[in-house]
Amino acid sequence: MSKRSYNVFLHTHTVSGIVISVALYIIFFAGAFALIKDEITVWEKGINYTRNIEENSIDYDVLVEKIKAEKHELYGRDIRIVIDEVSPEIFISLSASQDSLAPESSRKYDYFNINKNTYRISDYYEFYSFGELLYRLHFFNQIPIIGIYIAGFVAFFFLFAIVTGVIVHWKKMISNFYVFRPTAKLKTIWTDAHTVLGVIGLPFQFIYALTSCFFCLSVLVLLPANFLYDNDQQQLMEDLRPMSISYPIETRSNQEFTLNQFRDQTLVKWEHLSIKQVYVRNYGATNMKFQIDGVVDDEFIGNGRIIYDVQTGKVEAIKNPYKANYLEGVEFTIRRLHFGDYGGLILKIIYFILALITCFVIITGVLMWLEARNKKNVPEAQKLFNQKVGYIYLAICLSMYPITAFTFIIAKLLPRSLDASRQSILYTVFFGLWFVVSIVFTLKRNNYYTNKICLKAGSSFAFSIPIINGVISGNWIWNTIQTKQYDILFIDLFWIVFGIATLFITLKLKKSPQIHKVK
Repeated sequence: MSKRSYNVFLHTHTVSGIVISVALYIIFFAGAFALIKDEITVWEKGINYTRNIEENSIDYDVLVEKIKAEKHELYGRDIRIVIDEVSPEIFISLSASQDSLAPESSRKYDYFNINKNTYRISDYYEFYSFGELLYRLHFFNQIPIIGIYIAGFVAFFFLFAIVTGVIVHWKKMISNFYVFRPTAKLKTIWTDAHTVLGVIGLPFQFIYALTSCFFCLSVLVLLPANFLYDNDQQQLMEDLRPMSISYPIETRSNQEFTLNQFRDQTLVKWEHLSIKQVYVRNYGATNMKFQIDGVVDDEFIGNGRIIYDVQTGKVEAIKNPYKANYLEGVEFTIRRLHFGDYGGLILKIIYFILALITCFVIITGVLMWLEARNKKNVPEAQKLFNQKVGYIYLAICLSMYPITAFTFIIAKLLPRSLDASRQSILYTVFFGLWFVVSIVFTLKRNNYYTNKICLKAGSSFAFSIPIINGVISGNWIWNTIQTKQYDILFIDLFWIVFGIATLFITLKLKKSPQIHKVK
């Protein structure tokens, strides 16, 4: 590679990385916790989900009757039922009715939760989990409309930074992987850490950059596809997402039916299928459909689907989970790789560690950028600007750890009587404190101080979390072991380990020579 080409790729890698660094750090840090958001919800509630109702044993007849009892008019609507393995709640969404004579309340989209054990209906935000907040933060859902597209473009530029980074380091990637010089100058230390950890997390980072582009920017991919379908978006979506196909409503049916029989027939047909989603299309109409989507646990790409005509009981469409379909197989693979739901809790822990490694790679990249521009030949005005950018970046990124740990404590301390205000309280505490603390550290203008205080405070809060949990709910670690409340136990142990790790790092921190401050 010529020197000119090398410099082009190096500067492209640097610029693309610096521009997105803060947003990318937020995405990965929040995304790490999003992997365990269901466990976080169970921990916050303090009541472990007793799995005495298997996912394949949901009584759909009772479930539908409970929805009707809550004054929901179902005729002409599509019912989507999402079953989660960890959460005790089933997510229900109701489409707008296709019936022109339907009451006003049925002409809009609605959603809520139903408990698996009691079939009690609750508002989706009745108990707003801090895990839900972090999950939505990792694709900037708090920014209306454009948030997900911002996350998508960040992922795109991250993919660009990965490719250019590999090109820049290609020749020395293997040899530099074994090199770490802790006694060298700062730029060398950050470069070594950036290279080593970047190589370790490279496959993970590439997977996440690519899959995030798919999830957040898929609408842009569909634009050229519209031309192939002459702007027939309905046909396009039916081909791309056959699980989401809809049917025009026909006349009202007076025939009695049971939905559980279709569940039983499916489980006889595919014994090892785990039901993940159920759709009831055109409820109460003569062309009412019952659709089951699930996965076979011992298959990586084992998604299956079967659609029944409720009126006749016949199978209308089928996708065998033991036979791969190219289009659905690609999408299913992308989803499994992104959400890490194919290897249990162990894989989620590995994903979590890799996400934190990526956060460290981002931080070292910023520090490398700062050190590289702390030279005598750099104009003083530019040095001042670079320093200010560094203070802001590190203040925002590093303060996420203690603020997250502190908000965990607040989430546990909030009484259930404040459930209606829980979301606004968590938003105020998390984003309000994060903003204030970021301003304080930025004004302090000392990256060493910011790093040490954030790690110290984060460690203190981390050790406090299991104690607060035990005091508030009585779920001490020894109690959760005895009662087999493993979701709650996992969160407590997680914070203890996290606290020990960051405390160890804090004790090893040594004050380095400060970047020359421009007056």
